[in-house]
Amino acid sequence: MRMKKVDACCSTVDFKKTEAKVKKQLLIILAILLIISCESKVNYEKPEDLIPRETMIDLLYDMHLAVGTSNLRNKNNEKDRNYMSLVYKKYGVDSTRFAISNIYYTSQAVEYEEMFEEVERRLEILHQKYENERDSAINASKRKERFPLDSLKRVDEIEY
Repeated sequence: MRMKKVDACCSTVDFKKTEAKVKKQLLIILAILLIISCESKVNYEKPEDLIPRETMIDLLYDMHLAVGTSNLRNKNNEKDRNYMSLVYKKYGVDSTRFAISNIYYTSQAVEYEEMFEEVERRLEILHQKYENERDSAINASKRKERFPLDSLKRVDEIEY
C-alpha cells in the first residue's frame, strides 16, 4: 500500500491555525469599525427655540450651583430641596426646552466643551472668592482684640 503525501496547507493543524488567524483579523476589523461608527457624527438641526449660547452657559452655571446646594439646609431649615425649577423659572425656560437645547449643544462637541470650560472657570472664580473671604474672616477673628466684659468700664472710656 502506498500512502499519499498530505499537503502542508491541508493538514488539520494548519487549518485550525489559519482559521484562528482569520477570526482574529475579523475581530480586529470589527472592533475598528465599531470604534469608527461610535464617533459622534450626528448633527441635529438647530431647534427653533434654541436657548442662546451665553444664556445656556449661565443656565448651566446656575444648575451646577443648584445641584451643589441641594443637600445643604436653607434658611427654612429644609434639606434635600430641588432648586432646578427655580433655575428654569429664572431663565424663562422649561425642562423640555432645556433638554432639546442640551441635545443640540451636545451634538456640537467642540462648542459644548467650550461652554463647560466657561462654566468651570466661573465656578472656580466663585470658589476662590469664598475661599479668600473665609481666610480673611479666620485671620480677622485671630487678630480681633477681646473687649472688656464690663460695659460700664467701656462707657467711661468714651469722651463726650
